[in-house]
Amino acid sequence: MALYHFSAGVVKRSAGRSAVAASAYRSGEQLLDERYGLSHDYTRKQGITHAEIMAPDNAPEWMRDRAQLWNAVEKIETRKNAQLARDITLALPFELSDDQRRDLVRQFVAEQFVSRGMIADIAIHAPHRQGDDRNHHAHVMLTMRELTGDGFHDKKATPEARRWNERATLEAWRAEWAAIQNREFERLGIEAKVDHRSLDAQGIDREPQQHEGVVVTNMKRRGEQRDVAQENERRAAANDNRADLHAELLRVRAELERVRREQAALVVEKSVELSSEQTFSTLELERRQDTEKAMLADQLDQHYRPHLATVEAQARALTDKLEHPGFVLRVLRDLTGRTRADREKLEALQATIDNAHQRMQEQRDALAIRHAQEREQAARAHRQRQEQLARDVYEAQRSSATEAAQDNKPKLSVAQRLAARAERLQERKEALEQKSEQQQGNERKRNRGRDFDM
Repeated sequence: MALYHFSAGVVKRSAGRSAVAASAYRSGEQLLDERYGLSHDYTRKQGITHAEIMAPDNAPEWMRDRAQLWNAVEKIETRKNAQLARDITLALPFELSDDQRRDLVRQFVAEQFVSRGMIADIAIHAPHRQGDDRNHHAHVMLTMRELTGDGFHDKKATPEARRWNERATLEAWRAEWAAIQNREFERLGIEAKVDHRSLDAQGIDREPQQHEGVVVTNMKRRGEQRDVAQENERRAAANDNRADLHAELLRVRAELERVRREQAALVVEKSVELSSEQTFSTLELERRQDTEKAMLADQLDQHYRPHLATVEAQARALTDKLEHPGFVLRVLRDLTGRTRADREKLEALQATIDNAHQRMQEQRDALAIRHAQEREQAARAHRQRQEQLARDVYEAQRSSATEAAQDNKPKLSVAQRLAARAERLQERKEALEQKSEQQQGNERKRNRGRDFDM
């Protein structure tokens, strides 16, 4: 992620500061402070790549002159604790060129400040040769009164100027400074992004470092130390330690996940083996049942076929005899003769055929019931094998845990050791975060009362 910085302060007379001196330093010019009769000469200052004043269209021409503008501000602000100018510091994307950075600052200042009626004194600084070569930044000094004719309004008489001091307005500026950079990155096809939110809001586990400023930076270059620099070094070391813990925790979790995947694969493999065994057993049982069915059908056919053939032949003969012409007359002549005996014989033969078919069907039904019982027994045996496998796994895990509890050097499984290691790393991380919060609380107590007013 690219670097993001947006800080807002106020140039206050109560702090011994001068708007003319601040502008001279940022722009690298020589300006005369008419209020105090002092000349501030920073013409030998290096690293200033661009400086200009941007003003609304209705601003008089003399306000575009740096010396006249800030001397006029010093003159109109008569109180000894007056707020002279709003001071904005912007970190510029090192991924862009000088011209792209300048255009980005000018666009942001025009949209957010000049369009509201402020006059902006812009100065863009390059990184110091002894510092971070990514530290491109811009200073923007803003007037705190609205324009009126050829001068400035009274601060209390203009609701718009009072809105410039609202917290919501500052947050909107911070968000827009991130948004305009991200739009420029996207337009240029640069894989970078900035975020104006705090580290906590972004879900980043890292301590924020304090902005050191020009005084602390110069002292560090001379080999001297200040509390802010020392605190930043401590936080940087804590962040490095936290990053190492995060990396180690991620490695442990990855290893734990790998072991879990291997165990899951083993369970799937065993399940496939059991399923294959069950499928093979079922196919073998069906093949054996089909063979038995074929053998029974053949035996029934061989046993009943000759008898059925004889009975069916006799039945057909009797039928033909009954259907022969003149048979009715013969029956009338001999009511108690051979015709009645033949009919009774035919009925007996038909009953025999029906009994044979019924016995065949009963044997088939008994065979089907026996086959169903065999399939149910095979399925019950498969379920018992699965339950036994689950019991064996549980007993093995419980035995391993019992041995580990009884041994001076616990013999844990790979997954258990990795889980314990991850828990210890998490405890170390929480202890480090608690220590950092205590140190930050102490730092806030020391710095209480130093915050600037908007």
